[in-house]
Amino acid sequence: MDPNIIIKLNTLWERIYPYLSRFVTDTYRKQGGDVLELGPFAGGIAQGILSSATEFRIVIADTSPGIFDDLRKEINETPLAQRMIITSSPFSPLVFSDQSFDLVIFRGAFFFLNPAILQEIHRVLRPGGCAIVGGGYGPITPQTLIDEIAEESKQLNQLLGKPWMRQEDLRKIIQEASLQAYAEVSTEGGLWVILRKGGDKEKTPSLADTLSLESHEVIALTGGGGKTTLMFALAEELRDKGLRVITTTTTKIFEPTPDQTPFLIIEADEGRAMTSIKEGLLHNGHVTFAAQRFPEGKIGGVDPQLIDKMARELSVDHIIVEADGAKRLPIKAPGDQEPVIPTATTLLIPIVGIDALGKPLNGEQAFRPERIAELTETQLGAPITPQLIATIMIHPQGLMKGTPSGARIIPFINKVETKEDLAGAQEVGGEILKKEQRIERVVLSKLFFRHPVVEVVERRS
Repeated sequence: MDPNIIIKLNTLWERIYPYLSRFVTDTYRKQGGDVLELGPFAGGIAQGILSSATEFRIVIADTSPGIFDDLRKEINETPLAQRMIITSSPFSPLVFSDQSFDLVIFRGAFFFLNPAILQEIHRVLRPGGCAIVGGGYGPITPQTLIDEIAEESKQLNQLLGKPWMRQEDLRKIIQEASLQAYAEVSTEGGLWVILRKGGDKEKTPSLADTLSLESHEVIALTGGGGKTTLMFALAEELRDKGLRVITTTTTKIFEPTPDQTPFLIIEADEGRAMTSIKEGLLHNGHVTFAAQRFPEGKIGGVDPQLIDKMARELSVDHIIVEADGAKRLPIKAPGDQEPVIPTATTLLIPIVGIDALGKPLNGEQAFRPERIAELTETQLGAPITPQLIATIMIHPQGLMKGTPSGARIIPFINKVETKEDLAGAQEVGGEILKKEQRIERVVLSKLFFRHPVVEVVERRS
């Protein structure tokens, strides 16, 4: 397909997408969830959904994600970039794990649609999920807008070689996919198949559930690949349960947005800090505290002894501490002065991003790759293996370095978003449990998503 024609079509349809977004969300009937939008015409509906509701996370997938370079530039450094990712996947088989999405959108599907693709869309839907597959302007787009673009849109689609799809053709695809029980064909504003996946909607475990949090925990996060995201996602969960939470860092983090924290305190004076945190917890439930601002939009620098004092003296349910930095890389080894873990820590969570797996051990994938090579007895540039990841996570000088005696340890593997990721993460989890008897479970996650817990790998009795 000619990418220049696709870009022209997407530009032509810009004023249509808000109406298609409403059609999709009205059909979906829910106010949030994990969404997959497929195909080269993706992006416009996604932007419309994200602009009107904050409780969605959207993955855009096509066989050649280069077609979305302009979209990347458009959303870069905007709040949308925090809730949308763009990746590559064939339509059959889709790379994603079973039951990954609440909503799947595939507009322009009739260029590609066959029974195998429809089965794959059904496979990645969660029970209770919905897929909207087909083409057209949707039932609520004003006719005046349609009239303005209809002829040019038709000509461009013909240049792309769009096939004509009849209702009977679509019903035959549904039948061959054995999805008649889940499918409804609609001719409102085009031709669509609406799949609603049957079965009881499973309650996905929360982060707090998988971590088996006890009362009054001080949780320290080390490693790379999602510490800050985990800190604020866990804090949001706990606050929603009515608990009081402090998020803080002994290193540096980017200043959080109002979506991440309802109340930010930056105060170098210890006495004033304790007073402000106490007030913030009383009125907001969740407070983020830093001692100072740094260049490049970062905050932090909290003395670990002050965190110990907060744990002793403040009426707080949980304190979550980011205890080292990784320059946004998925895997790291600590430096001589890292990590900076408070003595009061009751739970250590070492984190790695599974997207490092199979990549070369170098500075593009790892923070301090030379130190990782030394600790794991690996050559620089060699592929990062499950064994290497497991070793750096549990090595006494790796991500468990400085763990207070008595603290529980629950390793956390993030970015487990595809079938391949899941297989690799399961192997890493098995290696960790085999190598370190103190660890009883490893959490596999995809923190970008609204349903972040993928699986818990536990020691078998």
